[in-house]
Amino acid sequence: MKTSTQIVTTNTDNNGDGIIDSRYSNTNTYDQRGNLLTGVLETDDNADGIIDSRYSYTNTYDQRGNLLTGISEYDNDGDGVINYRDSYTNTYDQRGNLLTNVSETDNDGDGTIDSRYSNTNTYDQRGNQLTDVSENDYNADGIIDSRYSYTNTYDQRGNLLTGISEYDNDGDGVINYRDSYTNTYDQ
Repeated sequence: MKTSTQIVTTNTDNNGDGIIDSRYSNTNTYDQRGNLLTGVLETDDNADGIIDSRYSYTNTYDQRGNLLTGISEYDNDGDGVINYRDSYTNTYDQRGNLLTNVSETDNDGDGTIDSRYSNTNTYDQRGNQLTDVSENDYNADGIIDSRYSYTNTYDQRGNLLTGISEYDNDGDGVINYRDSYTNTYDQ
């Protein structure tokens, strides 16, 4: 597969004395469709040639170009040790509609997942989104700490008729907030 690479380097002179005070470099690799495959952002805060922080990411895609997986890693102090890691996985239906998204975060780079987020969507035969359910497990203990959902209905023409949003902000199963709307259309 043919790829292309883009490198952008920014040099900053903070006081106009002609001496570079900081340097920022961004290197991205793209597939033939223009999808971002990899990226590395490096910062040299005092332009001494030593990287002070590094952020990298890697993405994969399906044959349609839908984003399947992504991994982001942060080295906050440039010592080569990952301080933060985030990963996500997506699935799609035959039409390319997003069915699920799961994101996991390791806040301190110790290899243990510290939080988890998931999102599940459903669609009708026309591809109209019927439901969207998002759940957060803030401490990755397997217990849902908050849940947000919305449900839509459509008429025979595919026009959005109703929508209901519900939010359980503490994961106890009791809805803390509900919002609904109704649309009408000319015949």
